[in-house]
Amino acid sequence: MNRLKGLLRTARPRQWVKNLLVFLPLLFAVDLVWSPDDLTTLLPYLSGLAILFVAFCALSSAIYIINDLADRSADRRHPTKRHRPIASGRLPAWLAWLTLTLLAVAGMFGLYSISAPPFRVLALLGGVYLLLNVGYSLRLKRVALVDVMLVAGGYVLRAVAGAVAVGAAPSPWLYAVTASGALFIVIGRRYAEARLAGDDPEKQRATLGHYGPPLGGQLLMLAAAAALVSYTLYAVEADNLPDNNMMLLTVPPVIFGLFRYLYLLNHSRDAESPELLMLRDAPLLIAIAAWMVAAGAVLVLN
Repeated sequence: MNRLKGLLRTARPRQWVKNLLVFLPLLFAVDLVWSPDDLTTLLPYLSGLAILFVAFCALSSAIYIINDLADRSADRRHPTKRHRPIASGRLPAWLAWLTLTLLAVAGMFGLYSISAPPFRVLALLGGVYLLLNVGYSLRLKRVALVDVMLVAGGYVLRAVAGAVAVGAAPSPWLYAVTASGALFIVIGRRYAEARLAGDDPEKQRATLGHYGPPLGGQLLMLAAAAALVSYTLYAVEADNLPDNNMMLLTVPPVIFGLFRYLYLLNHSRDAESPELLMLRDAPLLIAIAAWMVAAGAVLVLN
């Protein structure tokens, strides 16, 4: 039972919420592959996206296990990370290797099963996702700026996989909004980690000293501005949205969400965990709900 608990903790199921990004392309594909006038047109895509979501959950958990295996020696010297299951010895390395292999195989099989021949693009994207994250875990997470770009790249790959799964050509707006939003979240996490780490942030993460003020704040402002501008341009310029520019009604909740997230990065003790912020902070949840209601109303009523 202790080993099972250790496996669950190491697999980080709380992080699976990130894989919901595979559903994002449905928004960008409105009136291309489904119609808001007939929501039953969504049904053929939901099963494939559900498999895609589960497959990326398996792949991401395999990566988290690889990360903990690679860091186990350093984690043993860390005041809090030494309690992680692999670092503490509660989860044997052989069992961790076996589990991550099974998860990786299961995830790749899931992607292969919903990939269209002859190119099996989803399986290829899964392979690229694994390759980038293994490189990140073994070496590249120690290279400042490269580390945050690789993590953000994982978000973009999820969104592109969702676009492929629904048979829609990935929109340039999908790339722009996802990439800038992901950079905002990832840099924000590093900024908050640096703030909470005290005088010696490198003990927590090799590159963390680079993401405190002033550079971390500057990068965060650039990423926030890029996220807001790219989403606003999407709301105005996307070909498949209403011609009356009513999608601009969804911009105020986005602005509030960005502002609220910046506030939390500077004041919340949970700022190191974006998934906790998004699940626990009531104003942020209200902003997300308001955006969903506004986007749904615009798409259905126009």
